[in-house]
Amino acid sequence: MPRTGSAPSSRAFKVGVWRSLMEVHNTVLREIEHELAERHRLSISEFDTLVNIPLKGTRLRELKDRVVLTQSAVSRLCDKLADRGLITRSPLEEDARGAMIHLTDAGRKVHRNAARTNAEVVERTFADRLSQTQLESLHEILAQLNTEHHPEGCDVTE
Repeated sequence: MPRTGSAPSSRAFKVGVWRSLMEVHNTVLREIEHELAERHRLSISEFDTLVNIPLKGTRLRELKDRVVLTQSAVSRLCDKLADRGLITRSPLEEDARGAMIHLTDAGRKVHRNAARTNAEVVERTFADRLSQTQLESLHEILAQLNTEHHPEGCDVTE
C-alpha cells in the first residue's frame, strides 16, 4: 500500500502506488545485480543480453530490439561477451555491417545458471512474499498493462 493518506481515486494515491512499484522493482533489481555479479561475474546488462539470444542465434540488429540498450552499447557488450567466450559474433555475407550472434557452450552454461540465480532471487525477494492469489492477481494486472512481450525463443525462466 502506498505511503499516503489520500483517497484511492486521488492523483496522490495513484502516484504513490506507482512509487511503491518502482521501489519494489529497485529492491529486487539491486539484489539480482548483486547475485549475478557474485555468482557469475555478469552485469545486469550482460545477463539481459544473454537471455535474449535465442538458441538458434540472432542478428545483432534484432538483439538490439530485445534489450534496453543503444545499438552501439549492444555492439560493445557483444564484443565483451565474445572476449569472455560466451558468444560468437559472425559477419553476415548479405550485410557487411551486420553480425550473427550465437551463444557458445560456455555461454549457454552461464545463461542457464544465471537464469536460475535470477529466478531464485525473484522468488526470494518478491514472489514468495505474496500469496498465490495475490501473485495471480498481480499477473493479470500487469498483463493488462503490458503491451510488450518476450521475443519468441527467449526463455528467461530456465
